[in-house]
Amino acid sequence: MALLSAMLAGISQIYFVNHPLAGLLMLLAVAWVSPWMALLMVLAVATATLLARWRGWEPAAWRDGLFGFNAGLVGLVIGLLAPPGPGWLALAVLGGMLCTVLYAGLRRLAGIPWYTLPFNLLVLPVLYLYGSRLVEVPEGHQFALSAVGQVVFLPDSLSALLICAALLLAGTGLLAWAVIGGVLTSLVAWGLGVGTDVITFGLAGYNGVLAAIALYWHRLPVVWIVAGVTIAGLMSGMLLLLGLPMLTLPFIFSCWLCLALRHGICYQGNKRIQDREKT
Repeated sequence: MALLSAMLAGISQIYFVNHPLAGLLMLLAVAWVSPWMALLMVLAVATATLLARWRGWEPAAWRDGLFGFNAGLVGLVIGLLAPPGPGWLALAVLGGMLCTVLYAGLRRLAGIPWYTLPFNLLVLPVLYLYGSRLVEVPEGHQFALSAVGQVVFLPDSLSALLICAALLLAGTGLLAWAVIGGVLTSLVAWGLGVGTDVITFGLAGYNGVLAAIALYWHRLPVVWIVAGVTIAGLMSGMLLLLGLPMLTLPFIFSCWLCLALRHGICYQGNKRIQDREKT
């Protein structure tokens, strides 16, 4: 049961949620659209979790799913791009292993939030090599919560609602910021000239969903959350206009920037207070 719980937590950690039931709802959301994608995601997460457990890497962390979410995203990408076949199952296992090793190495390197960087480091070079934008945009797609679902490559209505139900298990604040982040980032991208089909399909907003959730999870004030979401929207919009694959890089860089600036401003403020107290 501990392993199953860790695997489901690994799936839910894609959205900064540590809840097995939330992970189950997200798994059902993926399976509704593509059982093949769901299978590869589970296989990659299971591989990553088992490897972290076998190696003894931070037992509390792997039980909370922290070694599984990057692997789950790799499995989803393979399932999205590849037709069913045994070779792709093996690739999902390999991807899960590589993600775990890379994530463990980064955590030892520095105690900063690495988010989905291992996933990006493994997949983005392949997308740039083959010139793939990952997702083709259908015409006439209309659904307000597409950005929420596109975090796991799902623009489907029912899937997005299942994910919203999973987020609700972590609190109304998390769900509210997920929706606000997707809408605000999409508006920023629209202001840069990104087409409405791309926006309604969720490709302009999913990085804002993650940025809003992450900064809310870090307990930053509202102004910093809005700033991070806006930065993610600007980066997403520019990369979309250039036709370049971006995965979740805008989310990562916007959060890093906000956290660094927030830390620097707080440090300078505390330093001035201490200096005044010394005089």
